[in-house]
Amino acid sequence: MNYFFFLEASILICVLGALFSSLAKSQEKIRFITIYSSFFSTLCAIASYLGFYFGCQGFVILSEFNAPLPALSSTLYFVVLLCTPRTKFIGADKPFPSNLLLLSQALSLLICSSSSNTTLFLLLALEPLIPLIDLIRRGERIRIFLIHWIPAWLIAIPLAFANNMPNEITGCLITILVIIRMGIFPGHTWIVYLTEKCSFSIALLFIIPMAPVLILLKNNQLLHESHASLYLSWFAIASIFYFAGLTLVQRSLRNFFTYLCLALCAMVILGVCSHETLELTAAFSLRNSLWVALIGMAIVVRALEARHGRLSLFQNHGFYESTPMLGIAFLVCGLGCVGFPGTSAFISFEMLADEIIPSSPFFGIVIVFSEALISISLLMVYFKLFCGKKVEWSDIFKVRLREMIALWIIIFLIFGFRFLPLTDIATTHHNLEKTGPQQPH
Repeated sequence: MNYFFFLEASILICVLGALFSSLAKSQEKIRFITIYSSFFSTLCAIASYLGFYFGCQGFVILSEFNAPLPALSSTLYFVVLLCTPRTKFIGADKPFPSNLLLLSQALSLLICSSSSNTTLFLLLALEPLIPLIDLIRRGERIRIFLIHWIPAWLIAIPLAFANNMPNEITGCLITILVIIRMGIFPGHTWIVYLTEKCSFSIALLFIIPMAPVLILLKNNQLLHESHASLYLSWFAIASIFYFAGLTLVQRSLRNFFTYLCLALCAMVILGVCSHETLELTAAFSLRNSLWVALIGMAIVVRALEARHGRLSLFQNHGFYESTPMLGIAFLVCGLGCVGFPGTSAFISFEMLADEIIPSSPFFGIVIVFSEALISISLLMVYFKLFCGKKVEWSDIFKVRLREMIALWIIIFLIFGFRFLPLTDIATTHHNLEKTGPQQPH
């Protein structure tokens, strides 16, 4: 076997970049270090992905199942940092969490490349420290966050080290942990608070990757035998319908995006609760596709808020005249979120519905109806933001080159992700069949 240590280099670059950005005094230097550290980390992650495809490995052993994930994760982190407005780094009222974002990127790379339950549970316990530190830096209250996460930490750490715990208890604890971490109803209030009070970049990169999906896949057999997956699926289906309905009545753009994320994440969790390989394939493929589409939607939301502040959905704003690229990107990302034909999520949504409807018609009806509600809400928000009155906007509101590059990368991934090596549905299905359900230890 040829040795290829680019994945390790990618993680090391993020850690060193976080260290140097913490020591830098000039805000311009912090911005330079942050963006270029993320860029070179992304190049190394892509090189590790290509190296695995050609038979090379490093100390961190990848498989066909998770080989594309570090590259995808690092690319999306870089895209978010690339289109971050300069004013967020320089002259902002509250400091931009550059070092925290680079540490978060390093943690995401470790989670995506991890193959053991112990490592996954420990990383899942470390991950929320990033938004917690950012909330403390900003002087925000952390009571809501701690009320949810202290029980989650008390669950995650024993699960990482307990070898002889009964299956029923383990399944129950994993279910509670996933409900809290993924914001499944009724454990969602901390996520709404996080998107309101935390740095939006930190919040979206913490919520959207759906890290617990990997834990559910690795413990699928245990959850099925202990019937925990059945209980979790009922929580997930209630959350899908509840959050899809809430997207229709939001009057704040950021709250709309939060509930859109929660509804789609619950849909992925519902698919992963199954014991059928085809349904697991659809759910895991859907998770990767929604990861891209939701990041693109978040970039558009953040770009609009950077120009106009927090946006209300009570009135039509007519932003298409000044920023047509943002309008196009919003529509494309919306199509990716609902699995429009041609997008990478289309086949995943179809497979998920086709597998769920015969086994549980009620769940299938709720999913189809919820998708319709989400589609309607996306169109309503598009009309509120980009249609209506015509307003003469200054040139300072136009989309910058970096934002244009970031949005085109997202659009390419929404339509072309399935054409990349090891990312198509057939390969994912083959890997899940080969791996099979696993016990936790």
